[in-house]
Amino acid sequence: MAMIEIPDELDILLEHAAMRAGQTKDEFLHGMIAAQAEEESLPLSAFTEAQLERMKESVGQVSRGAVYPSEHVARNR
Repeated sequence: MAMIEIPDELDILLEHAAMRAGQTKDEFLHGMIAAQAEEESLPLSAFTEAQLERMKESVGQVSRGAVYPSEHVARNR
């Protein structure tokens, strides 16, 4: 079990938030900490390698000026 010290002002905010959620302060904090820990453990990118490569190529095209204005694309559909 871990213990943390919470300033009084934050403790009051947590108490009110927990009440609105219909939980005890402990339940509310446990849920918040678990959600944050889960989010932090997700991979940095949800993109596949192929998607990342296509994005890099697109950025390269823009950098080289190898792009067409949207009007040109619309006219040539």
